[in-house]
Amino acid sequence: MVQDVHLTSRPLLLVEGGPLFHLEKRTGLIKENAPLKKQRALLAALLTWLPLLVLSAFQGHAFGHSVQVPFLRDFGVYTRFLMAVPLLIFAENLLGPRIAEAAAHFVESGVVQERDFPQFDAIVERQLQLRNSALAEVIIAILAYVFTMIGFKMTAVHGTTWYATPTDHGAVFTWAGWWLILFCTPLFQFLGFRWLWRLFLWFQFLGRVRKLDLQLYPTHGDGAGGLGFVGETQRFFGILLFAFSIASAGVLANSIIYDKVPLESFAPAIAVYVVITLIVLTAPLLLFAGTLLKTKRNGLNEYGTLSTKYSSEFHRKWILREDPNREPLLGTGDIQSLADLGNSYALVQKMKAIPIELRTILHLIVACLLPLVPLLLTVMPLKEILRLLMKVLM
Repeated sequence: MVQDVHLTSRPLLLVEGGPLFHLEKRTGLIKENAPLKKQRALLAALLTWLPLLVLSAFQGHAFGHSVQVPFLRDFGVYTRFLMAVPLLIFAENLLGPRIAEAAAHFVESGVVQERDFPQFDAIVERQLQLRNSALAEVIIAILAYVFTMIGFKMTAVHGTTWYATPTDHGAVFTWAGWWLILFCTPLFQFLGFRWLWRLFLWFQFLGRVRKLDLQLYPTHGDGAGGLGFVGETQRFFGILLFAFSIASAGVLANSIIYDKVPLESFAPAIAVYVVITLIVLTAPLLLFAGTLLKTKRNGLNEYGTLSTKYSSEFHRKWILREDPNREPLLGTGDIQSLADLGNSYALVQKMKAIPIELRTILHLIVACLLPLVPLLLTVMPLKEILRLLMKVLM
């Protein structure tokens, strides 16, 4: 019955909508049942990094010593446009279906009860309407340009680079520099803000579903009443953290190598970045805390009452020997039933208030920090890093 009703509901495909998505469909970049994410990721890299290389080479700033930081020695352009931008596009392959599966699982698992199916479908429809909002995408595009301009104004150009030359009246941009600020960086910002918008829609969906009368069980094996799949879904957002960290690694590498800023000075900023990302990705799960705590409290009462009743009867039967039939102890299933009841009560006691595993949190932390590991090469030889890793592993 659940499956039949669910088939009438639209899947929560948060990555398949919006003006840009429909434009890509009309131009053939996205085809029905074949979104061509790899080709789009490659095209984005070609439209950013390649023109920058050509324009820099044309003005003699791609390599050599005509400027202090030539294009081919700028780590940031590699990490942002050859790695981060394609990853933010390719992430749709991973996160889009995963979010849709998690949303459908609310119905398929029975967590959302049949009487709430119409409300659930209305929630999905509402989120899809927001996904298709042209206004939201226009605002995202405006924010991308605003943050690009703010970023360039806040970042002083201390020496000649492939994209700008400092003067008494401010920085003078090269041809490649204009392409950087008018297209490349806004594209990167746009992709990042669009993912934040999709993340908001997913969290808003969870918040609205939480208000339904969810069917949760305190003895569920996932330790979260049956909501463990929600926390597991958050793990897949690690690909976005990985992409943002890769982009940041290139910028930090430039500061360390060319501006002589020590790596240690970035440690507080990196720590704050990790903490903020963890809060952003786990805080929405706190919405379920009240429901899960109530389920746990009721479970402790119910299973506690059942355990007391069963233990009392077990005691009278086998300890006080009040059983008139004098059933033999050998072969009885009463002891196993008592143990099973104790295990059930222990499961309720271990039930989490937030549906997320420690391994998911560790996965997100690794996704944040792994792209930054190569920066250690700026302060420590590779041989020393490998030796340190060996000591940790052994």
